[in-house]
Amino acid sequence: MANYRHLLDTPSIPRILEILLESDEGKDESALLKSVGDASHATKAVAVLLEHGMIERRKGRLRICQGNAISGRINQIVSFYRDIQKTTRKELMCRGILNATYYKCLIHFETFLEMMENEGFDRNETMKTLDAEVRQGYVQHLKIVYRSHSGLKHKFFPFIPLYYYPHFIIMDANHTGPMRSRLEGAGISLAEEEYLLGNYPKELSAQAREYIQREKNHIKDRIKGEAFDVWWYYRF
Repeated sequence: MANYRHLLDTPSIPRILEILLESDEGKDESALLKSVGDASHATKAVAVLLEHGMIERRKGRLRICQGNAISGRINQIVSFYRDIQKTTRKELMCRGILNATYYKCLIHFETFLEMMENEGFDRNETMKTLDAEVRQGYVQHLKIVYRSHSGLKHKFFPFIPLYYYPHFIIMDANHTGPMRSRLEGAGISLAEEEYLLGNYPKELSAQAREYIQREKNHIKDRIKGEAFDVWWYYRF
């Protein structure tokens, strides 16, 4: 299983170009190689960039070569890898929220969208990622019907541990009508909410969980802190 860091770390070539773009005078080569991290890959990347005339070496320093054509190529490379990195972070964030705890947890759909928004991803981006995950069978989009609780105002729960499902009626999001009609006909008052449930392979869920625990621990803390509100609601 690939560590999530391997998915996020920018490859050596665009990373070197980003560093050199910050200074017209260039950078000391040994210091630059050290800052990139992986010495062997960084050394190979420098050789490739020198060979293709994108950078030059003078007195132990490396800098970007001059010229509009070269600048255009460099900007394309850097932009391309930034897009890849953003896509990877978005995917890890999406999967991380759905796998933040070791026990399976239903995530309220609107809460999920808001959490992604708070991390810098707009709803259109998130919906495209989510749709792709649903098509791959990694995510279920469910509707949960809450039974009214005597004396308590209806509320939705942002996160529900899956083993609390007996308290709810779970239905396919596209076929709620018949079941709802039967229950309401029996005099049962209902409220309906949309939820997401992750069904990821072990390797993918562990990778996403590692990302959340190390990079976005506040998300894990929130889910764990609010996941048992449902117990208090139905216990008292």
